[in-house]
Amino acid sequence: MKISRRTQTITAWAYPTLAVVAAVGFLFAGSKVQSSLVILSMVSVFPAGYFAARVNRLPRTLTCGMAAVGFLYILEAAAAEIFTSDAPVSVADSIDLIATIGIIAITVNVVQRRRGGLTAGDVLDGVIIGAGAWLGAWILLVQPYLSQSSDSSTTGIVVSAMHIPLSMIILALASLLLFGGGRPRPSIVLVTAGLGFNIAGDLIYALEESRALGSWAYTVADALYLISVAACAGAIVHPSAHALVGESTSRRRVPLPGRLAVTVSALIIPVALVTLIPASSFADRTVRSAATITIVLTVAVRFHRAARAQIHSQDELAEVAYTDELTRLPNKRALFEMSREAIDDLWTTEHQPSFYLYDIDGFKNINDATGHSIGDEVLRLVAKRLQAAAGSIGATVTRSSGDEFVVFDSTPTHEDEAMHRAKVLHGVFDQSVVTSGGDVFVTASCGVACMISGSPTPSEDLFRWADIAMYQAKANGRNRVVLYEPAMQEHVARRMTIERSLRGALERRELHLFHQPIIDVATGAVTGVEALMRWRRPDGSVVSPGTFIPIAEETGLIDEIGSWAVLEALSTLRGWIDEGIVSDSTTISVNVSPRQLADPRFTSVVQQALDRSRMPPHLLWLEVTETAMVENAELAKAVLQEIRATGVRIALDDFGTGYSSLSLLQQFPIQRIKIDRAFVSSIDNNDNDRNLVRTIVGLGESMGVDIVAEGVETVMQLRQLRQLGCPKAQGFLISHPVPAEAMRSTVRALESLSQWPEFAQLMGDSSLNQLPSTGG
Repeated sequence: MKISRRTQTITAWAYPTLAVVAAVGFLFAGSKVQSSLVILSMVSVFPAGYFAARVNRLPRTLTCGMAAVGFLYILEAAAAEIFTSDAPVSVADSIDLIATIGIIAITVNVVQRRRGGLTAGDVLDGVIIGAGAWLGAWILLVQPYLSQSSDSSTTGIVVSAMHIPLSMIILALASLLLFGGGRPRPSIVLVTAGLGFNIAGDLIYALEESRALGSWAYTVADALYLISVAACAGAIVHPSAHALVGESTSRRRVPLPGRLAVTVSALIIPVALVTLIPASSFADRTVRSAATITIVLTVAVRFHRAARAQIHSQDELAEVAYTDELTRLPNKRALFEMSREAIDDLWTTEHQPSFYLYDIDGFKNINDATGHSIGDEVLRLVAKRLQAAAGSIGATVTRSSGDEFVVFDSTPTHEDEAMHRAKVLHGVFDQSVVTSGGDVFVTASCGVACMISGSPTPSEDLFRWADIAMYQAKANGRNRVVLYEPAMQEHVARRMTIERSLRGALERRELHLFHQPIIDVATGAVTGVEALMRWRRPDGSVVSPGTFIPIAEETGLIDEIGSWAVLEALSTLRGWIDEGIVSDSTTISVNVSPRQLADPRFTSVVQQALDRSRMPPHLLWLEVTETAMVENAELAKAVLQEIRATGVRIALDDFGTGYSSLSLLQQFPIQRIKIDRAFVSSIDNNDNDRNLVRTIVGLGESMGVDIVAEGVETVMQLRQLRQLGCPKAQGFLISHPVPAEAMRSTVRALESLSQWPEFAQLMGDSSLNQLPSTGG
């Protein structure tokens, strides 16, 4: 059966709405009409139950239970008309009591489903509420009637008075249902409203039975029952009815204000009644005592369990606060506390508690290549290995963050012993890590920091020192162990000063491009220039690129600086060409860092620079090192291919210094090889370097790749390059890097040099070893 949610919603709210209208008519109708309305409203529950079972797929236990309660109320209405004579126990009251018990059973079932089961606290609260309500009902309703009446119908009064404690149990369950399972859905609200109207009817009914309020009380109670039944029927018809049988995603188990108010009232009101109204007989005192003892014992048990739960919760919170969730190792907070205690105990002894901080090298690449789930598995397996190895020497492993693990070792008596232990533990990274996704090879850099002998070094300082030493290990080539030295702190301080100053250096116009000419070896003509970054600080000091470029790469500033460099270089070349300083075929080369290649926007940055400078793309060379290509080969390859498609050309810088340079020529779109200065510097007196350069030149010719030799500083080096057939060269012999405004004089000097008749003789004269520099 398929019915739209809109139809379901309208039908659900129609039940309580029509019931309210019927209840108003009920108050003014005759007894026969009232009986008919009661029976009609109860009968209307059955189609609602059928609807709930077929459309909302509610469990049969729930729908059948509600149908049974509806049937009992029909019997009660009929019994009230048939059995009018006084009897020891009113038949209608008995049926109503059974129906109330049925409501409790159904509500317990719903609450259990909603909350995933009742806790001991839920049951104890129910006992407290029930016992307190019974004590109040005894004092206010049952005992006064028994003391004033000798009628045989007193048992009926007791049965009637039982509605009060049972109603309070329903109230406790209703508060659990409404407040104890996350955000209440419309079906939950309707059920709770229905239970509330039922409780109100029971209260008025009981007061009439014991206090003889008048026949109007029965009428009002029956009207409330009508609305109660209709609200529950609407709840099982509503589209959100699944919330009645589905476990809430909320796991809150603390008493909320509504539930707490009911429980506290069940304690305060009976105590006040016992205090204000004295007992009138031995039976009265006995009932009061029994109820009070029950309440006190239950409250004591409740408090005891609450205290135990509080202690358990605190233990769990402490464990969470001091434990890494992924590896279950102690975390950084636990590391500081345990090391603090050990240092306090050992600083007066010969021991030097130490930190060994291991950081997995290139862990981001593992996550990117294999996925974060495999990365997490690697961390867990590494944690187990370190834990086993550290346990064998009496040390403790913690995970401080991300891919960092810190071993705290309190036993070394000397820095050499700490270094030896750290290197032993470092051996856990020698073997591959077997994961569900295959073998993963990992290395780690380790920083070692030892407590100063005879001085209680703070744990935070030890961690900071170990971190500094770890970064030094990475700077030294990774996969090694480095001991902290005070000089490293000075280096870090200088680095931080440079980093702070580097931010905003572009805006302050402190960064400049210097340009080193590239000449044709055969003619001496300038064919291109390489743009080189220079940073002149306001105090006049110059920071070398080797110092600030790595910092710019680590901080991400290289993206902004690199984008500026490409545009500035192209704009400068555009100006030189327009002014006739260089020919319109002169190229410009710009260095590109690995960080820039990892930026998916880099291609668009280059294209925008070409567009803004109005330069043809073939005049731009982007120089890329082997490191930039191999760190993330697939991404670098894709980006370089995109750039090559724009017409920009790619040069491989420092060729010959790596291990995979030849394979790079096959995999990447490279059009130029730059021979590293390490081979050029000894080309005139080292046969091996000379043969290597000859091989590179021949390789370039066979592959159609341009060749440029870097670091030419003597005439003999230039002469050897010419004899080996190297087409282009750059270096201090030709020109130092010069600012843009000095390029005109530099080019003129080189042009005049190439036009000298003695140039060819000079190239062949071994008695001269250096030309005068043409640039400052």
